[in-house]
Amino acid sequence: MRILIAAAGSRGDIAPYTGLGAALRRAGHDVALATTDAFAPLVRAAGLEFRALPADPAVRGGGTGRR
Repeated sequence: MRILIAAAGSRGDIAPYTGLGAALRRAGHDVALATTDAFAPLVRAAGLEFRALPADPAVRGGGTGRR
């Protein structure tokens, strides 16, 4: 099965999906992970195909920082 995982955020948001993707790949699936360019090395190091996920730099960091 061909699977595309799309994720955005920080390394802590992306890293769990590399583990999921690697497990799916070991199970025989063709897996690609779409995320921002900054995480391409992380994705490839997990043995997954990297797909660029467009990001709007004007939106990044747009939160208030409040909980």
